[in-house]
Amino acid sequence: MSATNVNAELAVVDELQDELATRRHPDRPPITTNPDKLGGTPTIAGTRLPVTALIDHLLLGYDIDEFIEEFDGADRGDVQAVLLKIKEALAGGWLAEAVDY
Repeated sequence: MSATNVNAELAVVDELQDELATRRHPDRPPITTNPDKLGGTPTIAGTRLPVTALIDHLLLGYDIDEFIEEFDGADRGDVQAVLLKIKEALAGGWLAEAVDY
């Protein structure tokens, strides 16, 4: 992805920030990992909730509110921050595999 495209994507993220819920843990990165907690599994900031649990729930058709209701400690703002972090990674060329078609 070109620098221009990345900058455009990040500008959209900046615009979204005003519409997102306030984070419970704004002082922490949205996705954290600690080898002493859950074997280093990436978790949602300030929780022991694996990011994969969020992704699994979204894949199964649950929405963010249903995820928050099911998991104590889940917070709308922190969940949205995780999704934005994943979006930033995609915009930056991470997670995608190069193909020639």
